[in-house]
Amino acid sequence: MAIQSSGEDDEIGNINITPMVDVILVLLVIFMVTANFLKKESVNINLPKVAAADPNVAQSVQLALTRDGKIILEGQEVTEERLSQTLTRDAKFRPNMRLTLSADEKLSYGSIAKMMGLIRKAGVTRIALSVKK
Repeated sequence: MAIQSSGEDDEIGNINITPMVDVILVLLVIFMVTANFLKKESVNINLPKVAAADPNVAQSVQLALTRDGKIILEGQEVTEERLSQTLTRDAKFRPNMRLTLSADEKLSYGSIAKMMGLIRKAGVTRIALSVKK
C-alpha cells in the first residue's frame, strides 16, 4: 500500500484537549493526596478535661510540656535556659503578653508549678492553662 499525499500542507483545524485535562486531573489528585502529609508536626499531649475552657487560647504564646519532660515553645523544642531567655526578651517588648501552658495530664503538680514559676520569673504574668472541654 502506498501512502497518498496531496500537494497541500495539512493544517490542524482543532486541538484535542482531552489528554491535557487528564494529566491536569492526575496532578490535582496527586497534590491533594500529598497535601495531607505536609502537616505541621504536632505534639501528643493528653490535656485534662474541664467543664469550661478559655476561648482566647489561639491569641497567646503556646508552651507545651510533654509527658517525657520536653519543653516545646511555639512548636520548637527548647531547654529551660533558652525558654527563660526567650520569654524575658519577649516580655520586655510585649508587657501584656499572654502565655498558654499545655501540660500532659500525667505530669506531677510540682513540675507544672516549677514551670509556672520559671515563666513568672521571666516576666510573663498572664498565664493560662490549656485544657480540653
